[in-house]
Amino acid sequence: MLTILIAFAALVAILVAFFLVYGRAETWRLVAGDPDLGQFDRSAPARSEQPNDALFCTPGLCEGVPVDRELPEYAMPPGELIERIVAAMDEIAPVAERVDDGGDPAQARFVTYTEALRFPDTNSFEAIPLGDGRTGLVAYARAQLGKSDVGNNRKRLEAIVSRIDR
Repeated sequence: MLTILIAFAALVAILVAFFLVYGRAETWRLVAGDPDLGQFDRSAPARSEQPNDALFCTPGLCEGVPVDRELPEYAMPPGELIERIVAAMDEIAPVAERVDDGGDPAQARFVTYTEALRFPDTNSFEAIPLGDGRTGLVAYARAQLGKSDVGNNRKRLEAIVSRIDR
């Protein structure tokens, strides 16, 4: 029995060492694949099957799926709204990487990582012109791994949208 415990402890130590030396985020990429889960698709809206996502939308933009929070219409063009979201992400997410190519000024996508274990989450934002200088927003954050994120995706979206009108 002691031999089994020693072997188990050695295996755990090797796995922890690999996790730390190879890199936390890189280990998750090796285990689960690319952490960028892509942009939220409004033409075929679907949420994660796990309770580890959050969806905020301006009314009328996310038909057919439950929304966690309704967002207002913003009095700015889509590009400016996305610029404010990028600035907010820089401010609140210490470990974040923008993963879209920046080619569409009305969209942005990030992979954020938890500080300790570097669990990845995809955060996508789309600004939609509504007319009369108003813009709607779809903000969706979802975890790549696990079943619960302890509300972190919702908290991150709350922090971002609270900074838009500053």
